[in-house]
Amino acid sequence: MDDSSWDGSLATGDPVVDEQHREIHRILEYAETADDRPEEMMAVLERLMDHVHTHFATEEDLMEATSYTGPAADDHKADHHRLTDEARGAVLGLRSGEITSMRPLVEMLQDWLASHVQDHDRVFIEHMRAVRAGSE
Repeated sequence: MDDSSWDGSLATGDPVVDEQHREIHRILEYAETADDRPEEMMAVLERLMDHVHTHFATEEDLMEATSYTGPAADDHKADHHRLTDEARGAVLGLRSGEITSMRPLVEMLQDWLASHVQDHDRVFIEHMRAVRAGSE
């Protein structure tokens, strides 16, 4: 799957974070194509959960490495936890049959990604750049 539908406004300027965001986007695009196949929907959601877990760990490791603390860091991490909880709920919903379509979940995750990048990631990446610039 290519990045032709990737929204460049979601770029943070950090190559590692941006590539992970692009992979989330690719998984979400694929999720839309799995909408009529329950086993595949579960596999895609599990792949997404694994990647998001890795992405959040990457960001939180970078936060620690650059001493990103205080209310902004706490809010950023809390946003990670909120999404993780919602995604777990979606997994349970798929397993129980309560959720039968990926479309609402994909739309929620796309909206979440855009707002998270805007409200949290860009602030953190600016902090990280400043710390890195100060250590050069």
